[in-house]
Amino acid sequence: MTDRSARFEPVRGILLLILLVVLAVAFLYAYREQSPSVETISYGQLLTGIQGGQVRAVTVEGGRATITRSDGTRQQATVPDRDDALARAVSDRNQTDPAHRIEWRYEQSSPGFGLAPAALLSSVPLLVLIALILLAASAFSRARAPHRYELLARLADLRDRGALSEEEFQREKRRVLG
Repeated sequence: MTDRSARFEPVRGILLLILLVVLAVAFLYAYREQSPSVETISYGQLLTGIQGGQVRAVTVEGGRATITRSDGTRQQATVPDRDDALARAVSDRNQTDPAHRIEWRYEQSSPGFGLAPAALLSSVPLLVLIALILLAASAFSRARAPHRYELLARLADLRDRGALSEEEFQREKRRVLG
C-alpha cells in the first residue's frame, strides 16, 4: 500500500459508512411509504357500517376500533370512553343476521412509552448522524496529519543533508516521540 492510499483509507471507510446509513434510512422510508395505511373514519360511520352489514370483524384496542369490511379493507375509528353502543351494534347485527356474524375482539392496549421517551427515541437518527460526522472529521484530520515515523524519516533526511544539526534533530525527535 502506498503512502497516499494509506492516508485516504480511513476517509474511504467513513464515506462508505455514511453511504450505508443514508441508504438504510432511504430504504426504511420507502418501506414505510409502501406499508398500507389504515383509513380513519368517524365513529358514526363505523356504527353505520356495522348496522348495514358491511363489516366482517371488529377489533377494539384501547380507544381505537379497527374494522375489517366485507371487501377486506380496514378502517379505524376512535371509540368514546365507556361507550357500549359499539358492542350493542355488533350484538344486534349478529342476532339479526346469524349467517354473517361479525367477529368481535377486544384487546388490552399495550402500554406506550410516553412523550419524553418517544421524543428521545425519535432523536436517535439525528444523534447517530452527528456522531458519524464527528467521527469522519476525526478520521480525516488524523489521515491528513503525517505519521510520527514519517516525520522522523524527514527529520533524519534533513539532518543527513545538513539542514539540521544533530542537536536540532534530537530536540525535534523528542518532540515528535512524545
